[in-house]
Amino acid sequence: APRADPDAPPPEPSAGDSAEAAKARSAFDEVDSSGVVPVDRFEDLLDSVGEGFHGDELEAQRAKVDDGSGKITREAFARYYVALVENADASDDSGDEEEREEERGNAREAFDTVADGKTEVPSSKFQALMEALGTTYCEEEHRRTLRKLAPGGTVARDAFVEWYVDWVLGDGDSDDDATATDDDDDPAAESKAAATWASLTAAKEGSWKCEVCDVRNDKDASKCAACETPNPAAPQKAAASGNAVSAPGSVG
Repeated sequence: APRADPDAPPPEPSAGDSAEAAKARSAFDEVDSSGVVPVDRFEDLLDSVGEGFHGDELEAQRAKVDDGSGKITREAFARYYVALVENADASDDSGDEEEREEERGNAREAFDTVADGKTEVPSSKFQALMEALGTTYCEEEHRRTLRKLAPGGTVARDAFVEWYVDWVLGDGDSDDDATATDDDDDPAAESKAAATWASLTAAKEGSWKCEVCDVRNDKDASKCAACETPNPAAPQKAAASGNAVSAPGSVG
């Protein structure tokens, strides 16, 4: 059997058999079928796979595939492209989690404002929570959500935060649909949810309605629980006593 040439370069690592590797090889062949191109054709290779970089970022990407030989092999480009796609996917996942954490922070801040530091609030405060987050909600969805979040008449902070994140990022649609179906099949549950919603919007004796956000507040509240607009019916503070004192030097 022929002996291996000790001076021959080691075999080039494979990029694998993933769809990304196959795409990169096919794109490489469209640019040059010889299997090797000068490194200055790197941009042509990027174009062939639908990627585009410019300026310093282009040079940074070129450095990842340039081994110093001044050439790029077909398999080297395939390895580069597979890594590029994997890193992009990881960045997307990281970005999604950052967005979720930002919304969690918004929900916690709104809850703490409405709850005055408590870990739960009565379901009657649910509308104030939504208003504190600067969002609106339709009556039907209020019913579904309250049935899920406040089965005992109170909304817990952690449960509200996670629900809000799923809702605002669009991850809770299927749950709402399923709950809507359950409500249709259960008249008693629908009736209870309707009663809860009515309690949110009912005008309690002596309560006042905020002119800014329409939230109803207890009669003794000096400002709106949602937007902190002052109660227009609150007694005005007495004028400073100094205002009644005659100016120095005035003639009696």
